[in-house]
Parts: sequence; C-alpha cells; structure tokens
Amino acid sequence: MREIIVRNLTSSDLLNRDCRVMETLRQGESSTTIVRRCTYHVASRITVSSMSDSIQWAKTLDPMPERQVYVTKDLDPDTGGEQVSYKVLGSFYVVLDCEIFCVNFRHILSMAVAPTAPSCEE
Repeated sequence: MREIIVRNLTSSDLLNRDCRVMETLRQGESSTTIVRRCTYHVASRITVSSMSDSIQWAKTLDPMPERQVYVTKDLDPDTGGEQVSYKVLGSFYVVLDCEIFCVNFRHILSMAVAPTAPSCEE
C-alpha cells in the first residue's frame, strides 16, 4: 500500500512558505516513510530606484555564508528501524523589478525504514 500526503502552506503576508510531501510505503514486513520538505522565509526586502542600482547594491554585499549540509543516520537496535536525514540550509537573493529579496531556505530529505507490527489475522 502506498500513501502520499502533500502539504503546501504560504503565510498571509507571502513571506513564508512550507512545502511538504510525505510518502509511506508498506510492503511485506517493513514500512518506509520518505519526507521531502522545503521551507522558504523572506528575511529582508530592499527597494532600489532602478535595476542598474541593484547591481551597485550587490557589489557592496558581504559574501554570503556557505550552505550548511547535515547528514544523519540513526539506528534503533530495539526495533531494527533506521532513519537517514539530509538537510541543506542557506540563503539566496531574488531581484524582482526594483525590489531585492533575501530568502533563507531549508531543504530536508528524510527516509525511515521500520519493521511493521505482526498482523493479528491468522
């Protein structure tokens, strides 16, 4: 059996967005859950008088910090289940007409495999 849940939330001021897709697959004696999640937050918004001013503004920026990447793997010795998680954190700039947005993001890919409980039907 396969079950997919999609959730897409946007704040009323359009500054935050959270997209999540969760897929659960039950097959044989195990259950696999895969979660893909993307979160975006507009951290700042600057208005310049013209597009050419955005180039000059960008030259005055300090270098952005490197993207942060985290990979974790957990094993539950009691149940035999395991989980792997991959996270990327960072930020980028978007220029739209005469506005410049600094957007922070977080992308997560998580996979968990767990044994299913034995069935009572026999």
